[in-house]
Amino acid sequence: MDKIVQYFADNYGQPFEIGINHEIVDLINNLNRIELIELRQRLFNEARRFENKKDSSSALFWLHNCFDLIEKNMFRLHQVIFSPGNEILESISDLLKQAKKTLDICVFTITDERLATEIWNCHQRGVSVRIITDDDKMFDRGSMIKDLKDAGIPVKIDHSRYHMHHKFGIIDSRIVFTGSFNWTYTASSHNQENLLITSNFEIVKQYSDQYEILWREMFWI
Repeated sequence: MDKIVQYFADNYGQPFEIGINHEIVDLINNLNRIELIELRQRLFNEARRFENKKDSSSALFWLHNCFDLIEKNMFRLHQVIFSPGNEILESISDLLKQAKKTLDICVFTITDERLATEIWNCHQRGVSVRIITDDDKMFDRGSMIKDLKDAGIPVKIDHSRYHMHHKFGIIDSRIVFTGSFNWTYTASSHNQENLLITSNFEIVKQYSDQYEILWREMFWI
């Protein structure tokens, strides 16, 4: 974030019409919503500093340009996918490959080895992975839950005669994916399923809050 603030400050009074540095674009694109709020506040503070040294209209114009460029280059993702077919599987796999910090999974069952491998890969490259799943389904034939737990991934389950039937995941606290899709071979190959992916902050936050509630309520295996 320091690089972004410094870049904008260094270009005070310069036109941004030709675009901004690609490295800065990538840095903006990787910020989550909380970091974006902090960035805007820091730029506002910079504008006040410029206002005291120069003139208020120039500082305000600079701040407006900064906010406009952030808006144009900030991360957004909204997508809906349907199956049968491999598109949902491939989309989830691609999302898991993009995880950098955290991966919270809350799914009814995991029997598709391809997705289990991507979860394991996340864990291997240092992503903090957590899994919540159903206590009954983890004992199904082909379940990968025990393997993922043995690999060192924290796993929690419900203790109920009913099912933990959620099917969602949260990546880096900025992407949520959810829908009817079970993480099974049948779901990819034969079932009519759906998946929604969004980076909408309010939606991601609601899912994140619910995940934390479930994590506190569920039981270790």
